[in-house]
Amino acid sequence: MANTFKYAMFITTFIPLWVSVAFLDVINLIRGTKYFWSEVIGLVVILIVLPASAFIVNWAMSKINSIDFKNYVILSATQEKGITSEYLLSYILPLFVFNFTEWTGVVLFLIYFLVLAFLCIRNNNVYANLIFECRGYKFYSCELKWGAENTSPLFAIVISRKNLSAYINNTVRATPLNKPFYIIEEP
Repeated sequence: MANTFKYAMFITTFIPLWVSVAFLDVINLIRGTKYFWSEVIGLVVILIVLPASAFIVNWAMSKINSIDFKNYVILSATQEKGITSEYLLSYILPLFVFNFTEWTGVVLFLIYFLVLAFLCIRNNNVYANLIFECRGYKFYSCELKWGAENTSPLFAIVISRKNLSAYINNTVRATPLNKPFYIIEEP
């Protein structure tokens, strides 16, 4: 499930792109494009993969039990604020240069997108995610120490509705959503 969740997080990170491509496909189909099957296949793939990915992310969040949470002391917390605009400028806008109506444009897009997927998933770089943003969550880079053990601190990407910067040196209850992603228990 670990990689499936990360792939789903990555796919849902690009919701604005998928909606835009689906919109363009529908418009081209209405206008009577000469690339009918390219448009239909693209639209069908988006209509299957995007909802499935959103379901996986929501399902992973819903299956967390209260017994899974442990006490962690937050040693440091930095909200990932600039990542959203950086993400849009670096990843989303360049993807619009591809012509999705022709097979060559789709193949070039897939090459770029699969390399980007490999790099982002391998480096856990999926901070900007519309599903979490709409639910009021923010991403934080944190250094956590498990309160029950005398262990070394761990680095985690913590997803929380709370402002974790205000909880430094305090205890919070968290659980791995999918390492290195942790989620804070809601009151």
